[in-house]
Amino acid sequence: MTNTPLYSVCPLTMPDTSFEEDLDLVLASGASGIGIAEGKLRPGEDEAQLARLKTSGLKVAGGIPANLAPLPLRPPVMYPGPDDPSVRIGLMRESVERLAAFKPACIVMTTGSDAGYSKDESWSIAAEGIRDAARLAADLGTRIAVEVVRGDLGFDASFIRTLSEAGQFIDLVDEPNVGLCYDVYHVWDSPDVLHFTEQLAGRTYLVQVCDWPDPPRSLADRRIPGEGVIDLPAIFGALQRGGYAGWYELEIFSDDGRWGHDFPDSLWKLRPAELLERSQEGFDRLWQKRSR
Repeated sequence: MTNTPLYSVCPLTMPDTSFEEDLDLVLASGASGIGIAEGKLRPGEDEAQLARLKTSGLKVAGGIPANLAPLPLRPPVMYPGPDDPSVRIGLMRESVERLAAFKPACIVMTTGSDAGYSKDESWSIAAEGIRDAARLAADLGTRIAVEVVRGDLGFDASFIRTLSEAGQFIDLVDEPNVGLCYDVYHVWDSPDVLHFTEQLAGRTYLVQVCDWPDPPRSLADRRIPGEGVIDLPAIFGALQRGGYAGWYELEIFSDDGRWGHDFPDSLWKLRPAELLERSQEGFDRLWQKRSR
């Protein structure tokens, strides 16, 4: 276990900047890692963007594919795509192959919505799709991190809603390079959170960090660490006690009108450098307070 956490920034935190601008901003912020969002890769420029990444010296924490779920997301406000799981799985393979070149610690995926399927059908389809993606990822030297996504904010991106279910689903997939993407926003108030956090820490590949306003005004209303109600020090402590020593990646969505809610205090209205500075400071303060 380490007293100096690996800290990264997901580029979705900065929706209006380019890949190259993200590298400069994250380097200036003092973070040692960055996420790679496929949506910020320009067609035909992967080699040039990969070269720019290597020059920066930043390590890649999470990869965010454009095609990240075997089943559709409902409504498709993010990551739209076809309804047919077999087509979606083919697209997932393409995303894995593209992102793997950037050497991420893991590639994040969800199950998608189970709307229109029985539990057995949805779990089988999703497990088969993620298993297929994981085998390709293993061949390419990376891993798949399955994200729990809460379902109470009008966005159905996964039928895996709790850490307990996540453990069961990872067992069902049964591939050695499939683990958990632990997004505090989605799991902080799930049942027995600290118990399951510690229990699953050794199977966690990425921790996504932000804070929760009370109450949230939409599905895109996250806060800077320390400016909400999540007991992040307790979660950090449980992760460390369980043996987690991977990346903590800042991921903030804060609607400025593009998703239907123009919040006057949207964090996306800040200068990106200010957002990253405040977030790093908040994270560092909370890390020092973590429970042992």
